[in-house]
Amino acid sequence: EGQARLKSHGYDGVPVVGNGVDYVSGGDLRAVARIAGFVWDPPPMLEPPVLYQKWDWILESCVRYVRQVPEGGLEYEPPDRPRTLRNLAFHAMSIARSFLRAYDEGMPESWRGIMDLAPDHIQTVEELAAYGEESRRMLAEWWRDAGSQDPLDRVIETYQGAQTLHEAFERQTWHTAQHTRQVMMFLGWLDTEVDRPLTDDDLAGLPMPKGWWD
Repeated sequence: EGQARLKSHGYDGVPVVGNGVDYVSGGDLRAVARIAGFVWDPPPMLEPPVLYQKWDWILESCVRYVRQVPEGGLEYEPPDRPRTLRNLAFHAMSIARSFLRAYDEGMPESWRGIMDLAPDHIQTVEELAAYGEESRRMLAEWWRDAGSQDPLDRVIETYQGAQTLHEAFERQTWHTAQHTRQVMMFLGWLDTEVDRPLTDDDLAGLPMPKGWWD
C-alpha cells in the first residue's frame, strides 16, 4: 500500500515529504522548505576543483580498500543489512558513472538498477578494483576535458529534484564518500586494518551524514 501511494505521487522510493497537497523528494531541501512554509538558505558548497580532488581521492581510497578484502569477504553481509560488500563497493564505484551519464546525455541521474548489484562478470577483488579504477579514470578525463572549464550551473533532473550540476557534483562526491566509509566498516568486521582510512580533513566541507549508515 505504501509503495502504491508513493507511485501515485510520482515517486518509487523514499525519502518523500508531503503536506497533504504537495509531495517532494526528501533530499530536495529547497522543496521541503517550500512546502513546509519557510525559507531555507543552503550552506556554501566547495568549489568544483576542490570537490574533484576530494572525489578522486575517495575513489582511489575505495579501490585500495577493496584490494584489502580477504578471501571470501566480498560476499560478507552484515546481519541487519541485506547488502554484500561486493554490491556496496560496486555501488560506490558506480556513482561517478551515473553523474557522467547525467552530464553527457541529460538523462535523469539515478543510482538504481544496474548500479545496485554487481554484474556476474565482476566477482573477484581484482575485477572489482579494476572497475573502480576505470570509474576514476572516466571522472579524471571528464574533469580534464570538460568539467574544469564548465561553470556547472546547468540544471539537470536528479532523483532529488532539479539541481545544478554543481549541486549534483557535491552530492555525488559525499555520496561516494559515505559508501566508502561503509566499506571501511566492512573491513573492520572482517578483522582487516584499513590502509589509510578517510580522515576528517579528507571529508572537510562535505555535508556528510553523521551516522555511517544514514
